[in-house]
Amino acid sequence: MNADSTMLETISHAAAQSDRWLFVALLVIGISAIGILFKYFTARLDTLQDRMDGQTAEFVAHLKTANQEMLGVIASAKAVIERVERKLELK
Repeated sequence: MNADSTMLETISHAAAQSDRWLFVALLVIGISAIGILFKYFTARLDTLQDRMDGQTAEFVAHLKTANQEMLGVIASAKAVIERVERKLELK
């Protein structure tokens, strides 16, 4: 019976409190939830940024390789065009 009366006293005390404490508790819970969500989404954004940086670096490396190959093709085409021009000039 003593535990029941203690619990009833605690409930009665809580019921007698003003709504100001409820507001403060909800405000603290809300701010905490916003903080947790902010940390979660900023961590996700950091992960996404790292992935994008990696993909960008890979793409830049690919473009550099492709440009080198294209320059080689252009140089060989230029040599072929010069040979054709020389042959045409000789005729």
